[in-house]
Amino acid sequence: MGVQSVVLGRVFVLSRRFFLGISFFMLLGEAGCSSTSGNQSGHIPVLSAPMSVLILPFSNLTTTPDAGKSVTTILTSSLIRQNQLRVIPSDSLPFPVTAGISAINVPPGLRDRLRSMGVDTLLSGSVIEYGYRSELESEPVVGMTWMMTDLSSGKVLWAVRTSGVGSCFLGCRETLTSLSGKLIRREVERFVSK
Repeated sequence: MGVQSVVLGRVFVLSRRFFLGISFFMLLGEAGCSSTSGNQSGHIPVLSAPMSVLILPFSNLTTTPDAGKSVTTILTSSLIRQNQLRVIPSDSLPFPVTAGISAINVPPGLRDRLRSMGVDTLLSGSVIEYGYRSELESEPVVGMTWMMTDLSSGKVLWAVRTSGVGSCFLGCRETLTSLSGKLIRREVERFVSK
């Protein structure tokens, strides 16, 4: 009986160590996976025709050159794929939009001019984080906000604040572009889903 107890005790200790080891590696794996957070409000209104949206270049509040341009391009390409929207890039306008104009501070003259051109909504945003952070390996870190308003009513149709950290578990596989695309696609899918 004493030998059996010792053997069972050793098996229990080995099983416990094995379980703790597996648990440790699972937690380590979870820590290495990308993490994202977001705060989104709004859904696309049901309309008989596609809603036209003018996308203004995103403000770059980071030290990474062209972060605003990159995110604007990625968001534009995600929105173009949506049948419910007709995307109008700001560089296609016959006149320049003054710097500092956003979805919440459109002067009445510009609002009327855009509406006469068939623009329904205005989307603007900011990139607040866009770079790589270095711990053991470089991980992409992205943070951005955007807002879409209805030009006729001034009502906010869509507001997003999202951020994420890419994965570097067993080697970095994610880039700033792929992480930004993943965050943007998630928010666009939420907005257009009914």
